[in-house]
Amino acid sequence: MMSVFDAAWVIARRDFVASVFSRSFILFLIAPLLLFGFLLFAAGMAGEAERDASRPVVALVADSDTVARLEGARDELATATSEQSFPLLRAVAPAENLVAQARWLLADQEAGYSAVFTGTLDQPVLIGPAQVDFHVGTRIRLIVDRARRTAALEAAGVEVPPVPIRRIVTGQAAGNLQMLRRQLAGSAQGLIFGVSLMLSTLLLSNLVEEKSNKVIEVLAAAVPLDAVFFGKLIAMLGISGVGLTLWGGMLASGYLFWQVLADWVALPQVSPAVGWSPFAILLLLYYCANFMLLGALFLGIGAQASNIREIQTVSMPVTLLQVGVFLLAMTVIGRDTGALTWFAYIFPFSSPMAMVAHAAKHETLWPHLLALSWHATWVFVIVRGSARLFRRTVLKSSADGAFFSLAAFRRGRAG
Repeated sequence: MMSVFDAAWVIARRDFVASVFSRSFILFLIAPLLLFGFLLFAAGMAGEAERDASRPVVALVADSDTVARLEGARDELATATSEQSFPLLRAVAPAENLVAQARWLLADQEAGYSAVFTGTLDQPVLIGPAQVDFHVGTRIRLIVDRARRTAALEAAGVEVPPVPIRRIVTGQAAGNLQMLRRQLAGSAQGLIFGVSLMLSTLLLSNLVEEKSNKVIEVLAAAVPLDAVFFGKLIAMLGISGVGLTLWGGMLASGYLFWQVLADWVALPQVSPAVGWSPFAILLLLYYCANFMLLGALFLGIGAQASNIREIQTVSMPVTLLQVGVFLLAMTVIGRDTGALTWFAYIFPFSSPMAMVAHAAKHETLWPHLLALSWHATWVFVIVRGSARLFRRTVLKSSADGAFFSLAAFRRGRAG
């Protein structure tokens, strides 16, 4: 009889070849690219529209000189900061009754004014609901102060030229370095989460077809059931590797092409704490660990389902589980201590994403050897438990041997 590792390799090769050399695999590779491309395009369009729509608009009901000074001060401040930091200003010709005009302007659904400015620079009046004080009111105060200073300097005949700032360039500052590494940690976590969410969930339905056509019973009779689960996990990991290689190659080619067009190729200025080469290796290892952990769990859950309808029923809870684990892992980005942080490091399903953030922030390497051993142990435990549960509940047979018995893994082919 084959050992578990030999049998798992046979199952993995069988599933890998059957999936990769099928026509549907091309759609499997193309669909995520089209989906993410559409989502990025839609997000960019929606973000731009939201930025334009979310900026408050203030009506300027004042004389032309006041309006001109306010608009000039606003443009200067927005140029020095950002266009989104200050409300838009629109001049409106004053009416006889300014209060009634302000109420009419605030009620105009098409114009969408958030507040109305009246008066002069020395006696400004802002009309609007109480909520505008938190954003619009403070910005209008800055604009009025800037306009008053400019008017006072012009009246005194004083011109204050801009002073050039002498720069002394140094290496990365600690605060800036920590901030950028936290961003890198979040990006690495998001990459692992997104790919795992897209690929590991497929394992929920991996055994449904083979259960329906009785193939699983033939496999269970020929090889150890643990080998079936391990083999399918390895096959899906290999399939995801093919997809990642293709997608990563396309993204890298696009990036290099864009940089060549810009006539500049540069790596990011801030590297992870462990360095780029170790970080890339750890990112790949933690992706594999995250995929194997979640995949083993989902394979065990899906093995209990008898049809696709039941798989569809559990898909939503499984997705919510992944989101919850991702949110738990994100807690380690902004902090290094605390019970929740240690729980994220120790909990097996959040540990891979938490540890990749640790690699971005801290230069020590020995915790990663410990973490990867911890992940491998849990993969073995989950697969072993799923196989025994599947044998008892689906195949209706008893599970022989102790739970942690390693004899099967050392067993070679029978004479």
